[in-house]
Amino acid sequence: MAAVHANGDMEDHSQLEVGHNELFVGIYDGHRGNIASEFISNNLFHDLLRYIEENDKNISEDILRTVVAETEEKFMLEVEEGYQQQPELGIVGSSCLICVIWKGTLYIANLGDSRAVMGSVGGPLNRFRVQQLVRDHNARNEDIRLELVNLHPDDPNIVTYNFDAWRVKGISEVSRGIGHAYWKREAFTLNSSFQVPESERVPSPFNQPLLSAEPEIYSRVLNDNDKFIIFGSGGLWKLLTNEQAAKIVKNNPREYGEFLLQGIASRVVKIALEIAAGRRNKSYSELRKIPKGYGVSKRPSISDEGTRREYHDDITVIVVFLDKKPIWNPNDIPLEGRIVSCRAFSKLELSDFRSLRVTHQAFGIYL
Repeated sequence: MAAVHANGDMEDHSQLEVGHNELFVGIYDGHRGNIASEFISNNLFHDLLRYIEENDKNISEDILRTVVAETEEKFMLEVEEGYQQQPELGIVGSSCLICVIWKGTLYIANLGDSRAVMGSVGGPLNRFRVQQLVRDHNARNEDIRLELVNLHPDDPNIVTYNFDAWRVKGISEVSRGIGHAYWKREAFTLNSSFQVPESERVPSPFNQPLLSAEPEIYSRVLNDNDKFIIFGSGGLWKLLTNEQAAKIVKNNPREYGEFLLQGIASRVVKIALEIAAGRRNKSYSELRKIPKGYGVSKRPSISDEGTRREYHDDITVIVVFLDKKPIWNPNDIPLEGRIVSCRAFSKLELSDFRSLRVTHQAFGIYL
């Protein structure tokens, strides 16, 4: 795991839950602050475990859809109950990328522009292959623009080119996410207390949500040809292509640096930052000296000038290797200690996976 933040407060939240033979990965890329991304981190995994328990300790695509829908419903309820005292609740939101490896099967659900990229080998020559597992829900992609046009046939301006990018209503690059109440419910759009400049106000009235909270789901059984998955928030993919990121992971050792204390995810982040610096004729060391942004991303009246926001967004990377090398050395760590949880790079704790007693043979997972 590795992360770097450009905003004053880190808007990405990440989550890693490791069981005996189970894995959960979550990357939540907050928009206009970290309120929504933190909410997802605090709620979604717990709700997922409850559904797994109720489903005889099994998981399915429908369960992923249900738990994402429940997370959206719970957050929107928080907005309804709190926006009079905290008007900013109406404009905050988050992308949501989650992965579960369960009984040898990979499940992924995605809303927004975070991304999961798999490296594998296959074909008659056993060549290395790179596959993006779920789409970016970003208006820069032609299929997303077409999807929006089909969903809003009576709105000729549902997607327009503005500020050097395709955007929903000329404002948002992302077409799906948790929260963003003022894009989904007219009552919040009409609230004049939101700190949104005129250029970013969503035109109203509208008769259906402009952004969706419907996740895109991917699942399949893992096999020996699957080597690793890179999970990255939107900030990473503004700097690296799928192929570039996969080659970094494929061609470098899993640990590096003094005492081998830095993992491959840190190397991916460092190379991304070198690219960000180079685009503005700076070195990596010069970039590191530039202060982080002020406040939350794109808050009105706050300039990004002279801050990291000019160079890159918040970036989070988690790399999972899908091989036979065990996560833990059984001789070094007690059984209970191998069931760990790490959220937003806080200290390791016991994962709630410990509440499940599942007997099966799964793939080795190396982090």
